Amino acid sequence: MSSGGFRIDLQEVEAAARKILTLVAELVPHTAEVEAAVQGVSRAEYGTDPVGAALLGGGSGVGGLVEHQKQAVEGIRRYLQNSAAMADSLLLMCRHYREADDGHAAELLGILGEAGGQAAGGQAPGVRAPGVQALPLARPAPPVRGNPAA
Repeated sequence: MSSGGFRIDLQEVEAAARKILTLVAELVPHTAEVEAAVQGVSRAEYGTDPVGAALLGGGSGVGGLVEHQKQAVEGIRRYLQNSAAMADSLLLMCRHYREADDGHAAELLGILGEAGGQAAGGQAPGVRAPGVQALPLARPAPPVRGNPAA
């Protein structure tokens, strides 16, 4: 089932985005450590025996373990960059939604203010303080036609 609309909890989205940024910031130094370790291993360290040759790709052109480790670290870096960009986009979305909501509220108050001026207490007509119940609108008496005594 689907509905005609949905509701976004901006506080939840903003909290999640900030958590993502925090986690990315925590993972960046660890990624740098792993990258340094991967770059610190040279191809010569694997040796030329059959095991070393197999780990280096064995002439298959695939690149072997060294190349795969570099690709894995690059993938982790891209993942962290994309995660940070997504979190930044979520924060931007939250800011735009809040700005739009504030703008719509100001426009509505402007419309209400233009429609009947300001009510007592500086509030726009129809805007009540919390706990104040709405009063029914008074209807004008119907016009009297003809002779009311007849």
